[in-house]
Amino acid sequence: MNYRLALKVPPVIVFVIALILIHLGNWWLPGTSVELPFRWGVVSGCFVLSGWLGLSALFTFYRAKTTVNPVNPELAATVVTHGVFRFSRNPMYLGLVLILIADVYWLGSFTGLICIIGFVMYMTYFQIMPEERILEARFGESYQAYQRRARRWL
Repeated sequence: MNYRLALKVPPVIVFVIALILIHLGNWWLPGTSVELPFRWGVVSGCFVLSGWLGLSALFTFYRAKTTVNPVNPELAATVVTHGVFRFSRNPMYLGLVLILIADVYWLGSFTGLICIIGFVMYMTYFQIMPEERILEARFGESYQAYQRRARRWL
């Protein structure tokens, strides 16, 4: 598969584009929104979990003295397998998905679900899979063993 966009667009830019598309879709197609129950609770829970995942992952990377730069995974100094990385190989990206879910839930936007699916697909094929290929080449069996223990997303 040709990955021209692989590692070219920083994940935060992809995230911001997804947020913008969610709001544009809600604005262009207002009849596709509904009022959902427990908005404050669901949105708050998503934000708290997202913050915990992201900050926990960042601190774990810093303690391991490895890069957090998603555009240059070849700079990774080690395979981080502890902390939140025991449960997900990509907790920071999962945190971004939770913010998108919170936004879509708050808006009650069915069209926003398409943006979340698009974000996950883009991140999987153009960010995560290229990262994994680089990390497999760099760390070999230790990374492959980690892949068998921890899921890509959740």
